Amino acid sequence: MAFIEDEQVPFEVLLDEDGSAAEIVGTNRLGVKSLVSPRALSAAARSLAGGNTQKKSGRRPFQLGATLVIGPGDELLYADFEDFAGDHADLDEILAVLNS
Repeated sequence: MAFIEDEQVPFEVLLDEDGSAAEIVGTNRLGVKSLVSPRALSAAARSLAGGNTQKKSGRRPFQLGATLVIGPGDELLYADFEDFAGDHADLDEILAVLNS
């Protein structure tokens, strides 16, 4: 939770501490090929140029993330699965789903 506090994230963040949710939804895992892909290296360069650095790896450093928006009745409204480190969901897409 240090990241959430350090970055002063202004909204609720649900964490998957034991990896059970990642297993259920089928998130990808980081491999050597995805780690050194041009897209991953480009994302890393943009992140570093923006002043971001990785602080500490979590319990599952090779687990890639996903952004899910779940609506009433457990309806999946949006899903984006990372293909490489730094492959984050498009914020405009997420906001459009939330505002619809």
